[in-house]
Amino acid sequence: MRIGTSKDIDSKSVTPLGTISAVSDWRGAAEIVDEKIYRLRALHKLMRAAEDCDADALMDVDYSEELLAHAEYPGAAPLKRVCATGLAVKLKSA
Repeated sequence: MRIGTSKDIDSKSVTPLGTISAVSDWRGAAEIVDEKIYRLRALHKLMRAAEDCDADALMDVDYSEELLAHAEYPGAAPLKRVCATGLAVKLKSA
């Protein structure tokens, strides 16, 4: 699976399949962790989703955080997770 930007992959040599997204697992918002781990988990899930769409590459991958500040249960800790979004593309044969 190739991952790049529209500058890295010639946009004329690809067929866009659509924007896809994937998320990491929820974790406590106050946890002190390396954010890179959760970005990688979201990226791996995004790559699997792209493979399910028969994509050859992902372009313009972007990350954001989702925060669940108020859970259903009183006193529950706030949660957050990383969301990865990208454009799944099929590379054209030469």
